Amino acid sequence: MSLYSLFHPEIFQGRHKKTHYFEGWYFKMALPGRQPEVLSIIPGVALGASEEERHAFIQVISSREGKSWNIHFPFESFKADEKKLFVEIAGNHFSTEEIILNINHEDLILSGCVKNLETHSFPVTLASPGIMGWYAYVPFMECFHGVVSTSHTLWGSLTLNGNKIDMSEGIGYIEKDWGTSFPEAWIWMQSNCFPSTNISCMLSVAKIPFLGHVFPGFLGFVKHGDELIRFGTYTGAKITHLESNETQASVQIQTKEKQLTFLAELGPASKLVAPRQGKMERPLLESIIGTITLTIRDKDGALLLEETGTMAGIELSEAGNLKS
Repeated sequence: MSLYSLFHPEIFQGRHKKTHYFEGWYFKMALPGRQPEVLSIIPGVALGASEEERHAFIQVISSREGKSWNIHFPFESFKADEKKLFVEIAGNHFSTEEIILNINHEDLILSGCVKNLETHSFPVTLASPGIMGWYAYVPFMECFHGVVSTSHTLWGSLTLNGNKIDMSEGIGYIEKDWGTSFPEAWIWMQSNCFPSTNISCMLSVAKIPFLGHVFPGFLGFVKHGDELIRFGTYTGAKITHLESNETQASVQIQTKEKQLTFLAELGPASKLVAPRQGKMERPLLESIIGTITLTIRDKDGALLLEETGTMAGIELSEAGNLKS
């Protein structure tokens, strides 16, 4: 890993990887209103144990269609810029600034261009190069996580199976993962569709293998106006309550200054696949129209914020095992 890529987690990190590696970007587009739509587009690469197990992919979830697609492409169709986030897969382009789609595959025809305006990047510093904090310096982590844009405005349109969707003035979000495998168990939730338009949040809790041990690690943020509350195992924050089942998760986190409570309710879910030793073979369910009730109190217990975000992305994968 070069110093440049370390401090630019948004770019392709796997240039020198040959086997047992995956990398994927998560572009979420939410359009509130009378005809709501949430589209999540996940481009990436999967490198298994041999050249025959290498391919590029694009996964798509549509709330309006109520289904998902997982499309494979030849590995050679994947191209990535060395200095910025710019990924191309078979004529589909993904960058911080825009998405250009041209997918024609069996029961999915998806085309168009959506621009990402006024993106809010996650801060990168020497002490904390991104959302993972100092763990970003550890080369043998099973899975790395990056937040590219906490929130931005969308402009443009897409045509999905013959239906034109004007995404203009919708709300976007971008993050990514890379490494060898997704964790054994995890909770992930994200929303930036709150009644107050200046709120965005993400929380991930997972079983993390580290130096021969396994611990429940977590990371996340709440952006409220100009304030960014970042928290994680590396900040000294603590999970004081965690409860989950197949459709709901409640997580309470105590930082030095604040108490944050996340209550996630799964909506209708679609099938995706996650990586295991680089191969995209592990089934998972993701809802892109769940809800997250976010409560923030100060250290004395006074209520600072309580709102429910909609069009939330939520995954609860073996989440009941996070207690053990």
